Amino acid sequence: MTVVLQAFYLVATLLAASIAWSAESLTIVIRPAVNLEEVSSSDAEGSAKPAELTLAEIVDVATIPAVHRENVVRHLRAVALTDRPGPGEERTFTQDGLETIVAEASRRLEAAGFEVEWRIPRRSHVLRKTVFSQDAIRKQLMVELGTRCVGCEVVIKRLDMPNVNLAGMRNWKVSMRSSRPRGSFAIPMEIDRENGTRETVMLSGLVEYWALVPVLSRSVQPGEKILSSELRTEKRNLSYAYDEPIAMEVLDGMVAARVLAAGEPIWKNSVRREQLVRFGDVVRVQSGGETWSVSTDGIAQSAASLGESVQVRVGKNGKLVSGVLKEKGLVEIQ
Repeated sequence: MTVVLQAFYLVATLLAASIAWSAESLTIVIRPAVNLEEVSSSDAEGSAKPAELTLAEIVDVATIPAVHRENVVRHLRAVALTDRPGPGEERTFTQDGLETIVAEASRRLEAAGFEVEWRIPRRSHVLRKTVFSQDAIRKQLMVELGTRCVGCEVVIKRLDMPNVNLAGMRNWKVSMRSSRPRGSFAIPMEIDRENGTRETVMLSGLVEYWALVPVLSRSVQPGEKILSSELRTEKRNLSYAYDEPIAMEVLDGMVAARVLAAGEPIWKNSVRREQLVRFGDVVRVQSGGETWSVSTDGIAQSAASLGESVQVRVGKNGKLVSGVLKEKGLVEIQ
């Protein structure tokens, strides 16, 4: 038995020595400063950029022998550092923090047959600079303008670029007001520089908003019901409109708040919900629970539509109660 154990130990020792002898020695250098907008060797291999920042993006891949580069970088991509910085953001890693992270990478690489020596700087700064170009600015403008006209197709007809010194630029952002510009616009853009200063320049141009809006096939008088059979949708330019078009699905059963001409887009303020109760109408007031209810008559003190709150005077002493109009002539006290 002892002879068998000795033989097994000898084989294991020889196998370990063989593996150690065949392991490839690598020196991997972590860069002290990284700009994620630069094209690196790891980017050039055609892989999509991950949502997280990986170890592969902060090492100097040029120091890895070309014959092993693809395999090593694949293992380094599996080690996540943190979330990727957004445009203009920076991530800083200390030497102590990176030593803990590279320990995982070393285990992966050793299992793949590599012996790794790491060169880690005292600090590594990862910066993602903002690309300053007409296309990048146009994309951000489209997003900002789109949030101010939900459901609209935003068309920037003209964009005049400001004269900006690109040296030392760190980040920029469009600083829009709450209201959307109509037609011509002049929108502030803030620029942060690497020396800590900030300046404001103006973006100017011309924008249009297009959307499908409900349109009447005939003219309607105030108080007249809007019927879905009398509606159609058309694509209209809303660039200079100060009201918002109403959704088609909520129009059926509403009434006109003013005269609406045939072919006129229907705006939110041009219709209202039909008033089922008016001031002075006799209504039934009901209150109760799951197994009981009490009701009495009262006089409505205001007009109300279905689901709206209404005040009612009830009883001989004219007590004022408040409830919700559940259907025509019925007010429920909750």
